[in-house]
Amino acid sequence: MNDLLILGFQAVQSFVFWSVVALGACIGSFLNVVILRLPERTFFKNARSVCPTCGVMIPFYFNIPVVGYFILRGKANCCGTKISWHYPAVEFATSVIFGLLYLKFPFSGWSVGSGIFEPAIFVRWAHAAIFISLMLAMSVIDAKLMIIPDELSIGMIVLSPLVAWIHPDLTLVGSLIGIAAGGGLLYGVAWSYWFVRKQYGLGFGDVKLLAAIGGWLGWQSILPTLFLGSIVGSIIGIAVMVIYRQEGWQSKIPFGPFLALGAVTHLIFGPEALYIFSGGQ
Repeated sequence: MNDLLILGFQAVQSFVFWSVVALGACIGSFLNVVILRLPERTFFKNARSVCPTCGVMIPFYFNIPVVGYFILRGKANCCGTKISWHYPAVEFATSVIFGLLYLKFPFSGWSVGSGIFEPAIFVRWAHAAIFISLMLAMSVIDAKLMIIPDELSIGMIVLSPLVAWIHPDLTLVGSLIGIAAGGGLLYGVAWSYWFVRKQYGLGFGDVKLLAAIGGWLGWQSILPTLFLGSIVGSIIGIAVMVIYRQEGWQSKIPFGPFLALGAVTHLIFGPEALYIFSGGQ
């Protein structure tokens, strides 16, 4: 334990760590563009960021991740419209995630007189960073609009063979089985619910999301992801229904964020997370 603490402390002190954190903030800023523009089909409309209210181009010095929000005091400089808190939240969360992933996958360091770079560890870090970034973007979109854009979920499915080819711990067969198992399992659940209740209780965006998760993490991730996501989703769902009981018990809650949370938990903690959530069984 002491050795791990020492290594973690050294990593936090390193230039690479803070570079990774800064990169995460910038990626978070890009994710905000994806979250805003992709559902509106305006992703390629403007090369530069513009105010979503009045359309005025935003100067680069107001676009500094996280810091820009506080410089502007949460209001647009052009028209005074209140800026949503989710912009700095996504940027901050992404920067923290990238930093924590570097502590788990320290791909660069220093020895006496020379630098060290581990390509295989870097691939693991990059894979986790890209995967979690995509999960974050899809979760925010699903939470806001109850949709998961096909451009992201199907795009991940299409890229799965490439990811399996690059990643040292994945195989093409495992990735393809993950796509089939993830998509097939939720597809069956969705149609079974419709057959019994004659209404859709599960969106087909969730089906494609779990297929994408299986493609990027392998078939072994499907059941842990579904198990962890269902537990957390059930807890949140019950809490929401209790709070809004006066409005009925048919509240619609997006399942995508919980699937994403289950997948990320499995990716980072693996079997340990499933052991804890199953009560140590």
